[in-house]
Amino acid sequence: MKSVLIGTGFAVMWASSLLHAANLTPHIRFHSGPINSIRLESESGAIEVYAPHPQSESSKPRMALLTHGRRDIVAPARKFREGTHMAAPDAERDWLETPEAYWDGFTTQRFHDYAQQTTKVNAVSLPVTRWVKEGDTIDWHGLKCSVIDTPGYTRGSVSYLTEMDGKKVIFTGDLIFGNGKLIDLYSLQDAIPEAKVGGYHGYAGRLGALVSSLEKIKALNPDLLIPARGPVIETPAQSIDKLIARVQSVYKNYLSTNALNWYFKEDRMRLCGERVLGSKEAVELMPYSVHVQTPEWIKGFSTSRLIISRDSFAFLLDCGNQRVIDEIQNLIKSGLIEKVEGIFVTHIHDDHTDMVQKAAETFNCPVYATTEYADVLRQPGAYHIPALTTNAIPDIIAMKDGTEMAWREFNFTFHFYPGQTFYHGALLVNKPGQDPIFFVGDSFAPSGLDDYCLLNRNLMREDTGYFRCMRMLRELPENTWMINEHIPYIFRFSSEELDYLESKYRERATTLEELFPWDDLNYGIDEQWAVFYPYGVDTAPGQTQQVEVRVTNHSPKERTFTITPRGWNGLEVLSKEGQLTIPPHQTKTLSVTVKTPNNTGNYLITADVASESVKLNDWIEALISVK
Repeated sequence: MKSVLIGTGFAVMWASSLLHAANLTPHIRFHSGPINSIRLESESGAIEVYAPHPQSESSKPRMALLTHGRRDIVAPARKFREGTHMAAPDAERDWLETPEAYWDGFTTQRFHDYAQQTTKVNAVSLPVTRWVKEGDTIDWHGLKCSVIDTPGYTRGSVSYLTEMDGKKVIFTGDLIFGNGKLIDLYSLQDAIPEAKVGGYHGYAGRLGALVSSLEKIKALNPDLLIPARGPVIETPAQSIDKLIARVQSVYKNYLSTNALNWYFKEDRMRLCGERVLGSKEAVELMPYSVHVQTPEWIKGFSTSRLIISRDSFAFLLDCGNQRVIDEIQNLIKSGLIEKVEGIFVTHIHDDHTDMVQKAAETFNCPVYATTEYADVLRQPGAYHIPALTTNAIPDIIAMKDGTEMAWREFNFTFHFYPGQTFYHGALLVNKPGQDPIFFVGDSFAPSGLDDYCLLNRNLMREDTGYFRCMRMLRELPENTWMINEHIPYIFRFSSEELDYLESKYRERATTLEELFPWDDLNYGIDEQWAVFYPYGVDTAPGQTQQVEVRVTNHSPKERTFTITPRGWNGLEVLSKEGQLTIPPHQTKTLSVTVKTPNNTGNYLITADVASESVKLNDWIEALISVK
């Protein structure tokens, strides 16, 4: 997949603004940075937006305006001098006022997580003095700003409108970036209640809210938009139109190849489309591919499948609940099968993994997975990924991609298959005299791709993600069928259907390249390009503990990343700032040492991540539970 390089930096972000430090009008000062800062001045007071302005006069009383509550945005707000009044959206009050309660709950809620909301929540509270919402007016020493609800990038975002020196200026947070772009798409993942779609299945579910908010801003006819990040937008109507067109193109394309059309059917998909595209825009949905009854030698239980040999031995694929174990035990008791001789785990999600370890113990058999996601199965608590089980599978046999194994009359080939999630495998099963069967976990349905959850890491590059998966489908033996364990049929795509899926996916990649300001689109769809490992640590008071920062360089060139770790509420970071120089498309790690407080409780470590012109404040976190 080609990448669009914009400028010479990491991205067009931050460094590309033509206005680094300037007076936009006689009474509006702008200073660009990782988070922009704006100062509105009157004779007797000042309002500052997003971050403290470097040319502030300390004698004037100040009001600070925050557009949303994400940790990476509000980090500079901690530097406002004492006595500064601060306004923030009431809809995000919990994030800013009681973040410790959020983290205490998240130590357990991060497992079996289907809400798919950002975890860029503060470690400690901010001293907000006024909570605002649509219709409120901030009147501060002759300076006036009206509040506009503009949900989209976050659920409770607001924007602020001011009219000064003959200019109508709106501060839009992360609602828009530059000339029709967005920082990322994964932050918009959310439920779509009117279509009865939950957060996990809600691909960029707040795009409808984003489009409505953009249209609301455009209708106000502003002269300037000033986002929290990136350049001042001097052509608001044109930039808004461009962003709306791009996100509508992405969403329409997504619907056209969407596996949910199989599960949720056409009416619900059209409801999803109307929210973003409008009621008059036609939604294209891929017709179902050919699907037929599953062969008798494969039995289905919930989200599991059981392969049965001619001499009545069995091989299990996945085990998400106790019912699967009970059904198999009944088959053994009735004499229909002799024994389960192995288990293959297709991917990491809890509806496929919750009872794998118990099944392995019950049937006294080995468990297999491919190398790429074996560690997630062994220690799920080390990760933060959608739908993780709490039940570790410690004795996974990790198989390299392409490894073959004979079992009874069958031949198995294990594959790394990063479709529905990056942490995913597939098993090609050949039985003499039968069409081959390719067990693809949840990666495809007869209506298309299972890429509805952006937090699953559906990377868009030729060597991985769905491009890799579709190439592998083309390379399979003729007449190979697929099995998705949620579907009671086997199915396959014709070459024309594969051409359609691939061409549509390439079209989406091209639009995403235009939508994001990064030098590779994967930064905009992969929240986990930078993470702490392990994500969760259980330890004792006063202990020294090592974690690491893992950074994936999605860029098409070598990059150096600077990592600045930070402990909170008494968690001490013993390591200094460090750097990682990473070749393109590779991952490297940096070790960080912390010392836990003497008090029990849940503690947070965060880290800034920077490269060239980009600095991302407190971008990643890990949970340290002291018990």
